[in-house]
Amino acid sequence: MKQNSFKIQMIEWVVSSLFLSAIELFFRVIEGYAILDWATVRILLSSFGLCLFITLCLSFCKSRKKRNWVWGIIFFVASVYAWIQSGFRNFLGMYISLGVSGQAGAVTNYISSFLQSYEWYQYLVFIPFIFYCIFFKCKKKELWNEPISNNFKIRFAFLGGLLVIGCCYFSTLYLSFMQNPVQLIPNNKLFYSPTNSSVAVNQYGPTVYVLLDIKQLLFPTNMVTEIPINEEELIDDTEWLSVIKEETNTTYNTLNRYFINRPKAITNDYTGYFEGKNVIVLMLESVSTIIENEEYFPNFQRLLAHSWYWENNYSPRGSCATGDNEFSGLTSLYSLNTTCTTNTYQDNTYFEAMFNRFKESGYRTFSFHDYDDTFYARSVYHPNMGSEHFYDAYELSIPYIQDGSTWPDDSELMEKAVAIMADSDQPFMTWITTVSAHLPYFGPTELGERYMDLFEDTGYSYDLKNYLSKLKVTDDALGVLLDSLEAKGLLQDTVIVLYGDHYPYGLSDEDVASVTPHDISEFYDIEKTPFLIYNSSLEPRVFTDKTSYMNILPTLANLFNLDYDARFYFGSDLLNPDFSGRVVFADGSWEDDVARYDATDSTVTYFGSETYTIEEIQKINEDIYTEKEMSKLSITTNYFDYLERALNEKREEEEDINEQVDDRGVTTQE
Repeated sequence: MKQNSFKIQMIEWVVSSLFLSAIELFFRVIEGYAILDWATVRILLSSFGLCLFITLCLSFCKSRKKRNWVWGIIFFVASVYAWIQSGFRNFLGMYISLGVSGQAGAVTNYISSFLQSYEWYQYLVFIPFIFYCIFFKCKKKELWNEPISNNFKIRFAFLGGLLVIGCCYFSTLYLSFMQNPVQLIPNNKLFYSPTNSSVAVNQYGPTVYVLLDIKQLLFPTNMVTEIPINEEELIDDTEWLSVIKEETNTTYNTLNRYFINRPKAITNDYTGYFEGKNVIVLMLESVSTIIENEEYFPNFQRLLAHSWYWENNYSPRGSCATGDNEFSGLTSLYSLNTTCTTNTYQDNTYFEAMFNRFKESGYRTFSFHDYDDTFYARSVYHPNMGSEHFYDAYELSIPYIQDGSTWPDDSELMEKAVAIMADSDQPFMTWITTVSAHLPYFGPTELGERYMDLFEDTGYSYDLKNYLSKLKVTDDALGVLLDSLEAKGLLQDTVIVLYGDHYPYGLSDEDVASVTPHDISEFYDIEKTPFLIYNSSLEPRVFTDKTSYMNILPTLANLFNLDYDARFYFGSDLLNPDFSGRVVFADGSWEDDVARYDATDSTVTYFGSETYTIEEIQKINEDIYTEKEMSKLSITTNYFDYLERALNEKREEEEDINEQVDDRGVTTQE
């Protein structure tokens, strides 16, 4: 009986391992990952190890029927999780982390759009589970329904097997020949801090990733090291150095040392080019380069006629596409991939944020959006970044439906925003986020039907025509903005900065490709969005540099000659003669004029004869990884609030000392 129990449990372990491995392999094929890869070996080892551990745990259950049901539930959950992860990558461009409530919200509010985004082959991940159900129904009852005896030796043998598999598994994280030298994050670091879901899912598979994700959620790990200060590169940082000297919190001091060493701002021919003028930043909802079409969107063309236009601008989607891309535009920090940054850390403050920098330069600061806080807590984090007043649809008396089934007309938003700005007795800096072009596109709505006739003979799908109708509503709003500013006598003294938050991912890639003016078949080219700087007196100019929303704030800070510290920005001034365009995507992939690097599978594609050495790619990846980790650490610790308070305390102490010296009528020397 004992010998038969060992045989049954061994067969159970092997069979269950094969089914779990099959789920993992089907997932890799669906996602386009290499099968003949060391990652596959690692994933197979984890499947056999996990199933051996579960078999050991189930050895305490003598009922074969219950054990079979447990395995069925495990395979079903593993299949559903893999299917969901595949869907999120297809719909939002990245795998979901359990900490990202915003991603889940995006799907629950638009479940129809999410389900419609699936391709048929993504359902193939359920094949192993289906075969298990057939196997469970057809297997020989005399063997598989026999009770399991309680045997210590069997469990001890299983523990020994776990030890062997565990050692083999962890060796795959460290053995040099099993590592890709240009992988963004080394496997030994990624395993303990799986903050990059794309690389982690590829290297460990969805089953192990969810376990690591749970561990990271409960016991977060930061892979950062102590950084020395290069005092030769410092500017007037007396107070900051004093803070560093007295700080006992190692995390804060790691950030202090990192930021104090970063590159400083450099003046150039464009410094103060727009100094004293008003500025309006428009973040257009779901607007990609599709809006460049002259026939359908004439008001965007009105802007282009007097704009500097960056034709290779990207808006990589973060965990919460709109909110996090707005966050990065306002702060020049990378949002977190493991949570919805704007909502999770809405109480943070950022003294170097765009609102605060303009406010310190004597500007009134406002922000507007024609919806409420259902998705993003703008009424909290905008003021925390320095917006003197955030106006939502409710306060502007713009009618809207809270379930997101239809959206307000952006033209009304522009009219009311300009009326408020016109009352300012100081130069103003305004942030406006539109909403009319937001998904869903599959059902009839007033905005989706408004211009449907205009696209009647195009042969486009209903969803695409619905989107184009909404996009034309947003284009109408651009015309209303220009006309309203001109009517108020503000147009000449106002700079308009425009970018799209992300491409319309509620559409199929085929629909997007059919109306996009450039090829989107390669890499992340679908993420291209318009970016321009407009003023009625500007001569039109087109820039080919690759850029993203990360560079907006440092560029404006220089153009308006603001009092700012570029060391706190991970973007760069676009108009600096030494600017070198490199776009960093949410998963750590990047693209510049020389090459594109796909972080998911660690591949490099070159555009011409110029190439990078392995060491150069490693250095680029190391810099990107460090920047993202430091950005994450600064956000999760509310570092900028800490630093602002610490610096203010030092300045107050210095002022008190100076007052005491003045009262005594004496001076001191060092």
